[in-house]
Amino acid sequence: MSVESARAFVVRLMSDEEFRGKLAKVASAAEIETLVAEYSFSKEELEKVVGEFMGHKLAEGELNRLIGEAFEGMETGADSVKVITAWLDQK
Repeated sequence: MSVESARAFVVRLMSDEEFRGKLAKVASAAEIETLVAEYSFSKEELEKVVGEFMGHKLAEGELNRLIGEAFEGMETGADSVKVITAWLDQK
């Protein structure tokens, strides 16, 4: 796992609308694993990178809130945000 991998994931998530759209429709952790197979990072590494982009250390629960906001206004699966946050909690 690495911060560099988390950074690459975040950059792709921000810049690749098709990738973000696929992630927004996941229904299981297995689907997420397939989509992000080329990346290897922990939740802590992702929090660190997102904090760098935000300009501050993330508060408890802030990453989950930001995930919800990232998919706001997009067509999403019924529970995709819950699936993504649960997947991250296992990382």
